[in-house]
Amino acid sequence: MDTNEEFPVKVDDEVYGPIPLEKLISDVKSGELTSDARVWDGQDWVPVTILIGKDEWNDNWGDESIDVSQDGPPLPTTSAWEDVTRKGRWAMIYGDHLVIEGGMPNTSDIGRIMEGEPLSGGIPIPKLVNVSFKDSNMGVVIKASSFHKMYEIYSLECCLSKDDSTKFMKELEQANVRIVSK
Repeated sequence: MDTNEEFPVKVDDEVYGPIPLEKLISDVKSGELTSDARVWDGQDWVPVTILIGKDEWNDNWGDESIDVSQDGPPLPTTSAWEDVTRKGRWAMIYGDHLVIEGGMPNTSDIGRIMEGEPLSGGIPIPKLVNVSFKDSNMGVVIKASSFHKMYEIYSLECCLSKDDSTKFMKELEQANVRIVSK
């Protein structure tokens, strides 16, 4: 991501800027911009605290909060595997959906957020284009891809332990999901 990029900022009903990304991050860290400030991501006003990965941001539609258990997956399911790189992030099979949810955004997510690409959510299993599995030094990086609109493809990503990734792969194979990079 280009640190020279500039974004409009909204506080209450006032819009300021565009302000350089570097200044936005600095102002959030120093407390000059609070979680009440919003930054325009190209499609919607998102909390400015997402720029430094603070807990105030969630991926809910609307302003209501959802209580999420910190002891297990955020949805009641028996098919859930915890991400080994992000505490609180889970890959789950919930009904006929593959869901990757939870955990705090990190700095590598900022570019995806600004492009409007989802970091978490659910994909109906029949709408999965493919799911890739790639070994890494922390475990197995899993990327589930689907179509967004007509020609855009987006991916949800997590990193599972080798044992959990094998269990996850078996469930996907039973659902006849296309798996690449075994």
